[in-house]
Amino acid sequence: MDVSNKGFSYDFNNERRGIALLIHNEVFDKFSGYKDRPGDSGDFIRMQEIFTKLGFEVDAKRNLTGRKIFDTIQTVSQSKSHEKSDCFVCVIASHGEEMQIETKNNVIIKEHVIVGTDGQCVKTRDIVEMFNEDYCEGLKDKPKFFFIQACRTSNTTVLGMDSGHILTITERKQPPGGVDDDEEMHVDSKITDNVDANYISTNKDNLDTRHMSTADTYLSRRQLVHQVTDVECPEDTLLMFASLSNNFAVRNSSSGGWLLTSLYSQIKEHIETGKIGSTEFTQILNGALKEMTTKNFKPSDTTSRLYGAFSPGCFTHCLSRDVLFLEKQYR
Repeated sequence: MDVSNKGFSYDFNNERRGIALLIHNEVFDKFSGYKDRPGDSGDFIRMQEIFTKLGFEVDAKRNLTGRKIFDTIQTVSQSKSHEKSDCFVCVIASHGEEMQIETKNNVIIKEHVIVGTDGQCVKTRDIVEMFNEDYCEGLKDKPKFFFIQACRTSNTTVLGMDSGHILTITERKQPPGGVDDDEEMHVDSKITDNVDANYISTNKDNLDTRHMSTADTYLSRRQLVHQVTDVECPEDTLLMFASLSNNFAVRNSSSGGWLLTSLYSQIKEHIETGKIGSTEFTQILNGALKEMTTKNFKPSDTTSRLYGAFSPGCFTHCLSRDVLFLEKQYR
């Protein structure tokens, strides 16, 4: 393969590699309804290391509220540095859910959301949208990568319909320069199940969920209604999730999330062997997925009831050319 042929690969000869935005939530407010995510500190360190080695300007954030997640991402999307960059990377590690949301027009939609430390959420769709060419012209025709270490479960995956509650979701409806006020949305369902902190499996690999009711309650209310929730993937964008839709993400309380540990090891191996500049990036990601399938999850007696609700990761993309991380400033 001729790696210099721009007809087959994106231009990675710009002045800068680009920004790698890392948002890692490990400690959640007590009133948020979400448990902490032990093990994420290792992911946070490794993501900084690996993207620094790839030549990125790493912007690392920890323990952000829903509003702060939104504001941080909007600020980064408006950075002028994108104009001189090869690409953009965003890593988000937090709690996540797929929620049925009732809009003001009484229309029910299903969205994947990222949860802030205060329990407030941001739509994953809105996060991705902030970097498309309509809002971030500096990244037009350049690859954008999003790696999401978060659950993709909903009440229909796990429990049955709950009575519902009001949840504030930060939405984006305007181009840069104007941000909507928080809007109250009615959520028809709420996951009240958690394996994460109350039940620890024998090898410390835990489903990355929130607060736990009894297993008997789970079994009596479980409804296997499989409705896949897709996050829109704009042009020149790649989205990688820690699990399939309707599934839990798995995180080791010592070593970190399955997706991010596999991503780290695969990129590191290609850097150390000198193959990073000649291996098309989606092949490296396929290697990370393959590595995830070799991991062994050993749930406890209680969490084994949830065994069928987790999966290895997946990615989808609308990249139009190959991605080759040509040597720039590896350290």
